[in-house]
Amino acid sequence: MHLAASDDFSTEHSMEDAESGPVTSSAAADAVEVRKAAPQPSGASDPHPVASVQPAALDRESHNTLVLVLHQVLFRVAWVFKTESVLMPAFLDSITTNGWLRGMLPPLNRLAQSITPLFLSGRLRDTPVKSHWLPRTTFLMGLPFLILGALLTWLPSKLPGLLPVVFLTLYTVFFALSGLNQAVLSTVHGKLIAPHRRGRLMAIVGYTGSPVAIVAAWFIMQPWVEQSPPVFGSVFLFTGFAFLAAGCVALLLAETADNHPPAHSRRSVSEALYWLRRDQHLRRMCLLSSLVAFSMVIFPHYQRIGREMPGYAGRMLLIWVICQNLGAALFSWLAGRIADRRGTRAALRLLTLAGVIAPIIPLLLRTTDTASLYWITFIWLGIVPVTARMQLNYVLELTDQPRHPIYVSTTVLCTAPPILLAPLVGEIVARFGCTLPFSSVACISILAFALTLLMIEPRQLSSIEADRA
Repeated sequence: MHLAASDDFSTEHSMEDAESGPVTSSAAADAVEVRKAAPQPSGASDPHPVASVQPAALDRESHNTLVLVLHQVLFRVAWVFKTESVLMPAFLDSITTNGWLRGMLPPLNRLAQSITPLFLSGRLRDTPVKSHWLPRTTFLMGLPFLILGALLTWLPSKLPGLLPVVFLTLYTVFFALSGLNQAVLSTVHGKLIAPHRRGRLMAIVGYTGSPVAIVAAWFIMQPWVEQSPPVFGSVFLFTGFAFLAAGCVALLLAETADNHPPAHSRRSVSEALYWLRRDQHLRRMCLLSSLVAFSMVIFPHYQRIGREMPGYAGRMLLIWVICQNLGAALFSWLAGRIADRRGTRAALRLLTLAGVIAPIIPLLLRTTDTASLYWITFIWLGIVPVTARMQLNYVLELTDQPRHPIYVSTTVLCTAPPILLAPLVGEIVARFGCTLPFSSVACISILAFALTLLMIEPRQLSSIEADRA
């Protein structure tokens, strides 16, 4: 299956490129001069060569864009049935009353998701056909939920005492695989999709994937979550099968094998530290990722606030899931268009600024003494996954394709340290309420936005280096 690129698609981006014009940033120029003047280690190359996509990849870009959209639509359907801000903490609350266990969800999530990509980065870099890893990791992501769903459906009476341990173990395995999948997907985007079209891909996935996920949630999930207690076994089985379907679609990607020889072997951790020392722009991106990660520390507590408000009903869980996906669709479309027209830095600035508001909204809505308006919180929470995706798009533009895996995995790894505070935050919320943690995250988000004002637009950097090459 191969689709020809549409005329309006090519014309639109030609006009956008013409509008942006050449950029003459003194900060970018100074950065280029510093790198050229600095002594280069033996065998090392510039961390910021002009970003490029292979010509063969561009010939198949329309086909691969369609496949990636279909993969991500099914992936989003699977993800909505395990929403981190609603369903996962709600399920854990249904099997244990320990607040510190709920606080364990973010560190298990982030640590597992952050560490595994680093160890895959070298092998992924040297794999000639990167897209072969996408169906493998997507298939594997479905297994933990198939196992959990099967246990809850057919062996529920044998699990009561062990269920929290079993759940947290499978949850950790899932996110270890999710981290691998995220690194692979970003690397595939970097190889197969041109930089100025990655925002459009994000937008398409947002405004097609979210409606499909919402329809699936309304007609498939609704009967399960409105029962008392909710039928989580069926929810998790559906999640597992949806990941398997997404993996099948990923098999259709068309990719030309790399012809460059494998890079000199370097341990993943030392390689990450090497590029962090050399590349100031990567350091700033990693710092931004760490600051944004603080917003994930309070993720499990959003639903808890709403469920404790007067007027809460079980059907609101589904409404919150739908609202979060609507928010993700809105912010994906907006950020994607801005990224293609103005650059990923502009999109990141918008997203981090909007992220300041997310932890403030539940504090304000809590004063209304009714849960009927609490869905507004989850509209705004849709910004979190979009910000994470845009951060990785920014990293892809900082360097060339062979270094995409190590740059992506290094950035993701830097989100882990703040998450270690999650159990402490869970205990603070249980004992003293949510005001202090949520207000603190809002302040940290302001610092994240301020940092984006100091970050360079990668396309400016590439433009200057191309002119001087």
